[in-house]
Amino acid sequence: MAASIGEPVVFADDIKDPSVLNVATCGTEGSVIVTQNPNLINIYKVEDQKALQSWSSKHNEHITSPVIWSEHNQKYVTVINTKTAKTWGKDEQNFEKSSTKHAKCAINRILPSDTTEPVVLFNNGGVAFLGRIKDTQEGPLSDKDEILFCDLMRMSSDLCVVCLLNQEGKLQLMSYWYRNDEWIRHTHPVEVTPNTQVVSCHAVPGRNNVKVFILCLNGDLLCQNLSFDQCTSQNLQTIVGVTKTTSMVALSSTHIVLAGCTKDNQDVIGIYDVKFGAFEVCKPLPAAKKSSIKLFALHGHLFVLCHRTLHMFSYSCHPSSLSSILGHQRVDIQPQTETPPPGPLSWSKSKSSSSNTEANKLYSELQNISMAKTQKEFEKKFLSIMKSHESDATGLLSETTTMEQIVQRCVTDQKFWPHNVLDQLLVHRLVPNRCIKEIAEGIIRHEDVALLLQCLNSVSDIPEESLCSLINFILGVEDSKVAEAAKMDGFSGTGKSNSPLSEAKGHIVNKIVKKPYNDVFIIECLHTITFQNVLTLLEYLCYLISNLDTQVSSMPDLAQIVSFICVLIDAHYQQLVLSPDSQDVLISLHRTVEGQREYFAEFLTLDVLISQMKRQFAIPRPRAVGKYCIEVLHVY
Repeated sequence: MAASIGEPVVFADDIKDPSVLNVATCGTEGSVIVTQNPNLINIYKVEDQKALQSWSSKHNEHITSPVIWSEHNQKYVTVINTKTAKTWGKDEQNFEKSSTKHAKCAINRILPSDTTEPVVLFNNGGVAFLGRIKDTQEGPLSDKDEILFCDLMRMSSDLCVVCLLNQEGKLQLMSYWYRNDEWIRHTHPVEVTPNTQVVSCHAVPGRNNVKVFILCLNGDLLCQNLSFDQCTSQNLQTIVGVTKTTSMVALSSTHIVLAGCTKDNQDVIGIYDVKFGAFEVCKPLPAAKKSSIKLFALHGHLFVLCHRTLHMFSYSCHPSSLSSILGHQRVDIQPQTETPPPGPLSWSKSKSSSSNTEANKLYSELQNISMAKTQKEFEKKFLSIMKSHESDATGLLSETTTMEQIVQRCVTDQKFWPHNVLDQLLVHRLVPNRCIKEIAEGIIRHEDVALLLQCLNSVSDIPEESLCSLINFILGVEDSKVAEAAKMDGFSGTGKSNSPLSEAKGHIVNKIVKKPYNDVFIIECLHTITFQNVLTLLEYLCYLISNLDTQVSSMPDLAQIVSFICVLIDAHYQQLVLSPDSQDVLISLHRTVEGQREYFAEFLTLDVLISQMKRQFAIPRPRAVGKYCIEVLHVY
């Protein structure tokens, strides 16, 4: 298959200002930096959509140019209030203390470069490297002119800034070429059909030229082949279904991605082959487009903004052939059948229309409060879904949006708590990652220890805030209730432990301590744990260090225990130092750690002792003795 698009995943939400939204590469592999709002910057891990780092600006300081990562300077760069450029490193947490440079002219955009420092494009059309923004930059544009698109392209030895302009009502393609330590400007007119407008533009570099794709509202797709010496124009295709909100990104010289096009009365995202003039693959947008759509392509993923929510699609795109294009034209927008993964579920949507309709009806009834008023009715409809697909593993719908709506119904319903439904969703891993927080809150509200254990067993990545809430909850629950739930989980205690916690509670705390977390984020969340629970937890972790040889399946290793002790003390340092209640715990912890330190220090001398023993008791090598030998014996 030449191209494919995966299922959508919610990447980030609450996007307040779409105009400043941007998704860009960052200095950390497998992560992206998102300019989420005019006052908020986040770094997300692509694999699990988890926020790794965050910066925010003051209320009167607004980001006017999205954040970029400068590989050359190893710094993040952004623009505040159009004239102030800020730079800071990966490990700098305080955004206010970042380095600043003030420009004399308003900045339109900071453009990243892998081999040089970033390039600054000013509103007046002038360009300069970041280190020279304090100089007065003259440009060819007036206040009435508009920059529709800009980007920085690298081709062999050339560096080129490409800008699409609306200058006095006419389209112009302006380019700056950096040669002989100076910027050389060229401007070329762009011919479009009268009385139409440009809805999107994107560019890709070639070996010696730049291809600039321009999409017009009437569906015309133009390509400007730009080189240092000339610019030629070509009308590639006429695409049906283009609207004012359509966004385009070029993946290569032959493939583009379109988001917000109308196809078969649906708003879709698809990969379009400009050579053959056809969509290779299409998928409906995850949400109705109520405002402008923004589209980005990075690391094999597409990021699409739909009504204040940023969605992520995985995609693949390979050189296509005429046969594959014709095949996709027959299939329309339905994806090809894929082999389901092993297990009871499949994420494939290839099934008969009757089965699809029946599944959608069942899901609608499950989400409708009036049709499933009681817990019995709710669980009955859920079981009917499971049974209807019992013999057809490929028939179970498990889209992120649908599952999210079902989980929301489960945790927000005030009349009942559907433990069995949530248990099945967790067992089959149908709960979206962003719903784990709501499930944790429901577990605490209903004191459902059994579901807590199922959540810890089934979910590998739990938010730090939820981990701290669950610790606070489990330390305050009655031992009998915890013991009953742990027994159902297959845990059986010895009854001979002198632990400060019951064996069942210790079993659950062990599972929480073993979960992955970010040190910076969990320290902030640990403040929510009561001080009495902090002392109890420290006492228990101290006990674990002294009893590492305990044969318990959930036992964390020494590094995990020490790491959790460190973040717990960092979060409550002031209280632990000032409160007299913490003295006994801290003294006990100090003795335990000191004993461990002395124990491991003895290993440093062990290597020397072993070497001496080897030399002392080594078997002597037999000497090679010839036919004639004289040996002298000394008798004392």
